Amino acid sequence: MSRLHKISIIVFCIGVLLCGVGAGLIFMELDGFAYGGHHILGEPDMRTDEIDVAFEPEEEQLDIFGVIGSYDRRSARIETDSSVPVNTARFCVTYNAKCVEPFAQWQEDEGRIDFGWYWKDTEDDLALMMEAKDVVLQNLKEGKLVSCDVVHMEAVTVRINPANEEDVRILY
Repeated sequence: MSRLHKISIIVFCIGVLLCGVGAGLIFMELDGFAYGGHHILGEPDMRTDEIDVAFEPEEEQLDIFGVIGSYDRRSARIETDSSVPVNTARFCVTYNAKCVEPFAQWQEDEGRIDFGWYWKDTEDDLALMMEAKDVVLQNLKEGKLVSCDVVHMEAVTVRINPANEEDVRILY
C-alpha cells in the first residue's frame, strides 16, 4: 500500500470520528430541550360559514373531493341533519377569513362535489416569517422547541339529509 493510500485512510477515519463526536454533541444538546407546544402566527380572523350545494344522487355514491388541507383531516366527517334539504350537501366550514375563502360546487359531468378554498393575498409573509423567528428564538432561550403555523382551515363538516345518507362519501 502506498503512502498516499495510508494518509487517505487516516484522514477518512479521523473525519468519521469527528462526525460521530459532532453528532453525539448535537444529540446531547437537543436532549435538554422540551417541547413548548404549538404557536399560531398572526391574528387569525376565524369564521364559521355554511355553504349549500345541491346535487343529483346517482346509482353509485357521490364522492366529495378536497375535504383535506392544513387542518386535521380526520375531523372532516359527514353528519345527518333533517334540517338540510334533500339532495343538498351543507358544508360547515371554520376558516381564517384573512387567508382563505372556501367554496363548494357540484361537478355534474364528473358526478362529484368539489370542496376547496381560494387563497387571499392579504397575509404579509415576511411579517409572519419574522414573527416565527422571534417566537422560535425566544423559546430556544427558554430551552423549548415550538412549532409555528398559520391557521387556514380549522374544521369541515358535511351535513346531509338522512334520506341522502347512502348517496355521498368523503374521498380523502
